[in-house]
Amino acid sequence: MAAATATGLRGLRLAPSLTVPVATRHLQRQALLTWQQQRGYASREPQGKQILIRDHGVFANYVPPETAPAISDFARWRLTKWRNLKNNVQNLLSVGLIKYKSQYEKWDSRKFLEVAEETYKDMNDAFARGDRQMLEEVCLDAMYSTLKNQIKGRGHARWEWRYHGEVEQPKIVCVRCVGTTGLSKHGFSVAQATLRMYTKQSMAVYDKKNRLIGGDPNKIHNVLEYVVFQKTISDPEDIWRVYGKVAAPEKIQQ
Repeated sequence: MAAATATGLRGLRLAPSLTVPVATRHLQRQALLTWQQQRGYASREPQGKQILIRDHGVFANYVPPETAPAISDFARWRLTKWRNLKNNVQNLLSVGLIKYKSQYEKWDSRKFLEVAEETYKDMNDAFARGDRQMLEEVCLDAMYSTLKNQIKGRGHARWEWRYHGEVEQPKIVCVRCVGTTGLSKHGFSVAQATLRMYTKQSMAVYDKKNRLIGGDPNKIHNVLEYVVFQKTISDPEDIWRVYGKVAAPEKIQQ
């Protein structure tokens, strides 16, 4: 059960839309646009533009270790200190670049953390319910593709995911900004931010007869993940979405 729970909680990503009649698609699009305005999610139109800007890989996958090496292991201690210092400097420079290049919405770390946490919860909940449309709004293509395949592979099983709060508050551990025009305010620019998400979650899996076949709705797990969010800051309609995840430097003992 624990293995099923861990797999369900960590493997999130998206899938292509199903083919539906034109009239139905029109009604769905109108409903989606209304819903996006209410939830604050931007439209993904135009499609060609989104495909162009979406997948750039993870700009930096370094995250600080959960525990620093002992000073008695001086070589590792010195290397860890140097990497952390280097990452902190790059974070400061990238945040400054984001603030400088953001013509439409200024960087606000508190607001970003709030949006990112809600997006993370929406992603997990939509994955459990098999809601591809929602996943397509909160995830980018790489994440979406993995989640889509996992949803396809679970057959008629019903998944139930619950969020039970934070073990620790979300923390920004890495920020990067990449553009095509150097220090110019104009031109294409993409920002990524990696968050340390340490939350309480539960997962249960039921069959068609509503019998529990995996997980436990009453067992809460402490789940540590490093989640990468991405936004095209040169696009006034883009929003922060989940790009993917990077491996935690150490496993937290439950």
